[in-house]
Amino acid sequence: MKKVLIVDDNEASITLLLSVLGDKYELSVALNGKEALESLTEELPDLIVLDIVMDGINGIDLCKKLKQDHITAHIPVMLLSATNNALSNKAKEVGADALVGKPFKVNYFLSEIERLLK
Repeated sequence: MKKVLIVDDNEASITLLLSVLGDKYELSVALNGKEALESLTEELPDLIVLDIVMDGINGIDLCKKLKQDHITAHIPVMLLSATNNALSNKAKEVGADALVGKPFKVNYFLSEIERLLK
């Protein structure tokens, strides 16, 4: 079973992601960028689903850090954004493999997950 790390500081978003992905993937959750980085020292997932707007390290900065590290650079990163501001536009610049807007259509979200895990 493929492993997916969810990084989000919003409880409602986490609950939704767990319900959508829980039957298909082995999931772990980090509530912020610092927790995500700590969890990556223990186990590497097959995909990281990362919210852009978080306290501390935001999703853009975390994605950039992950893509610059030779240990994590190969892991696909999907950024989630409820905003269409400058942060979202930077997603590709920092190496994000996908950007999905919130709220999202479940079928589209799942097809993007499957595409990234191939």
